[in-house]
Amino acid sequence: MIRIRLMMLAALIGLTITMLSGCGFKDIDKRFFVVSTGIDRTDNPDKPYRVTLRLAIPSPKTEPGASKSQMETIETATIAEGVRLLKAHVDKELDFGHCKVFVFGESLVRSDYAEALTWMLRRRDIQSVADVAIGRPTAHDVLYAEPPSERYPGNTLFLSFGTQGTDSPFTVQQFIFDFERRFMERGLDPLLPVIKRDQMTYMISKVAFLDKKQMKLMLTSEETQQFNQLNFKFIKSSLRADYKGEKIVAVVSSISRHYRIVESNGQATIKMKVRIKCVLEQAPRDLYNTPWGPIEKAFGEQYSAAAEALFTKIRDANVDPYGFGLRYRATHIGSDATWNRWLKLYPDAKFEVSTSVHIDGTGLIK
Repeated sequence: MIRIRLMMLAALIGLTITMLSGCGFKDIDKRFFVVSTGIDRTDNPDKPYRVTLRLAIPSPKTEPGASKSQMETIETATIAEGVRLLKAHVDKELDFGHCKVFVFGESLVRSDYAEALTWMLRRRDIQSVADVAIGRPTAHDVLYAEPPSERYPGNTLFLSFGTQGTDSPFTVQQFIFDFERRFMERGLDPLLPVIKRDQMTYMISKVAFLDKKQMKLMLTSEETQQFNQLNFKFIKSSLRADYKGEKIVAVVSSISRHYRIVESNGQATIKMKVRIKCVLEQAPRDLYNTPWGPIEKAFGEQYSAAAEALFTKIRDANVDPYGFGLRYRATHIGSDATWNRWLKLYPDAKFEVSTSVHIDGTGLIK
């Protein structure tokens, strides 16, 4: 009896083993890691997309300029088909698990970017913490730049957005998950940093605002810095003011702001209070012994005027990257009537910004 049970158990184990499938995971030496992806819009109606992949080539060297990569580009009817067609160009399996930057060409975001975004969201091997940006003039040109200081393939762009590398007040970081949230949420619109190729390196100093379909507005570098200060409370930035014919520059050490939406007689007024502490970075040498009150007042008045002009410019473009509409929905009854009312209020909304600037010191010298 025991022998029969053992024979049945052995037969069952053997049957189970035959039903097991083999491992579908390819070894690391049989995979091509995609480190950055570019998507452009072409002029060909039959093949409207141009997909560019930057593939990392392993190298034992890690010094600057030692990064090696392979570029693959194809024009195709759909993005998904283009990626599969690119597999015929390489001898290894494409892996998007290490792709940290996705670049949309300016032509794509000016027409319709929704299909490219949904493609990224549907693929399970694309990380939701990857960065998204706009490439000027095209994503193809941006990806083909090879900075001489790059140690690893695609590492320069990744460090430009993350806090591990440069910390620029002119750079805005946009993750895929936040891009999706802004794309889906009513009352909050997407924003993307703009990458411009500068010979063999990059320059990231502007931000673009989009609605649910296409790009509507691109800020200047100075406006981008102020947007970073007001929206993300970015402190490693500067203030500039004209005082008695002199240009004074201060570095921001802390910034806080809060606002409320006041509705009266069918008119919405967004009242914002900003508090900034700063240290003078460039100023006349005899400024230490003069009263700082008038200087702080000049900083505050000029900053408020610039902020109100920036808010008005964004409002006129019919986009809302700050999320004023989302705040309005959150503080009112959650219904379609509330949202429709905000759509009527926002185009004529007024902005009142009051800025209080406090100077902590004049730096290391008087």
